[in-house]
Amino acid sequence: AVVSTQSTGEETLLQCAYSEVLSSQTRAQEDIADVLDQGKHVTVTIIKRPQEALGFALISSGPGSIIPTVIVSSIRPASPAYKTELLNVGNQLLEINGRSLVGLSYEAIISYIRSLLPSTKIEMQVVPGSPVLVIELIRPDLKYPLGFSVKDGHITTLVRGSIGERAGVRVGHRIIAINGESTVTLDHDSIAGILLSETGKLLLKTMPSQIFNLMLGLEEPEYL
Repeated sequence: AVVSTQSTGEETLLQCAYSEVLSSQTRAQEDIADVLDQGKHVTVTIIKRPQEALGFALISSGPGSIIPTVIVSSIRPASPAYKTELLNVGNQLLEINGRSLVGLSYEAIISYIRSLLPSTKIEMQVVPGSPVLVIELIRPDLKYPLGFSVKDGHITTLVRGSIGERAGVRVGHRIIAINGESTVTLDHDSIAGILLSETGKLLLKTMPSQIFNLMLGLEEPEYL
């Protein structure tokens, strides 16, 4: 945020101003209380035949998530998971059969779930939620960078301590709307142009790129 050609006084002023901008940022509109409050968690019980697939796909919650775990990315119609009528895309899985998934690697979670496939009953603790993340960025002047990079609408890098990080921007998400206008059909230059030129409050809606690609049929889900 500091330009090297500025005098020491100007540099100090800009640093102070940028600190104020960062302090005004709020985290993305995720209900932290729902994540931490066990009373808000939902118990999902899946009943199935031995060796029958569960019928849902998962992705990692990714860097920047409140709780590092996995998120439901797709549910196969008529599957045991679908029949519960309780599991939805965007739900976070916290626990399965009494074992916490929080902090485990994606590979370890998938391996554990696959080991349970011979079972006829699987009980999960989930946090209800939407795959769409609402992020409010505050940039009073173009001299303050947002602190993240975008390629074809997908967020690829994020600078630590930046406006974007403080607001809850996540690498691996796809921007689907800016200030209420859909960006799904916009090309890279159009999305970048908006992000580079807007000041004040900038409202983004994003979702995990994998879920976005699944919804558009660009990828096939790997059901468990």
